[in-house]
Amino acid sequence: MTLSKLAKRAVNKLFRTFNYTVSKLPADKTDWKDFESLKKYPEKNKQVKLHFGCGPRVLKGWVNIDLSFVPFEPYLQYYTNKHYPVELRGTRDDLFIINIINDGLPLPDNCVDMIFHEDFFEHLTQKEQFIFLAETMRVMKPNAVHRINTPNILASMRDNSSFEKGKDGVFTNEWDNWHHYSIITPGILKEMAQIVGYSDVKFNGKNKSMAAHLLPLEYRPNEKDRAAADSNVFADLIK
Repeated sequence: MTLSKLAKRAVNKLFRTFNYTVSKLPADKTDWKDFESLKKYPEKNKQVKLHFGCGPRVLKGWVNIDLSFVPFEPYLQYYTNKHYPVELRGTRDDLFIINIINDGLPLPDNCVDMIFHEDFFEHLTQKEQFIFLAETMRVMKPNAVHRINTPNILASMRDNSSFEKGKDGVFTNEWDNWHHYSIITPGILKEMAQIVGYSDVKFNGKNKSMAAHLLPLEYRPNEKDRAAADSNVFADLIK
């Protein structure tokens, strides 16, 4: 039996322990029931906050958007009460399976109060990043904040590469091990945001967003990885 099959069997066994079943979903497909439900969200809620790439950290009071449903309970050990206390935990009703790149957001212009994501942006290609930035800006209210927390390729290359060795000295784990596609620098992000039409970009630090009062504590990078202070790009994009 291959290593990948053994890993899948172990994951299935873990999920069964928590009385979950694992079913394979079509890759990257929008759940059209969720899509239609999101259309009605602004009519029923005074505040619209979008959380992209949520995984199992589904936040109560947010529109949590991802490409598949990940059972919550087995992952709580990673987030703990510090970053995912009971009062922040949402349900499947707070999760929307939507492929924003292919299908966009079923929301009107200028209706979103806040956008938030951690370690999500780097999983998009450059083309997808532009599509994402444009579609999110469209739905944001004027002066709303789009909070981005994503790895910084400057720090990653500086801390892990030995370029004097040529090709063998280039640290490639950012792409090879983590399904990252387009990893940015602060300069790249600022230029992209300006091209798309955001009015301003504010760089700060972890949990230092100008809209921190609307956000949960930022989980990434966690205490076990990316020790450098500039290991991630923390930015507020302003419409």
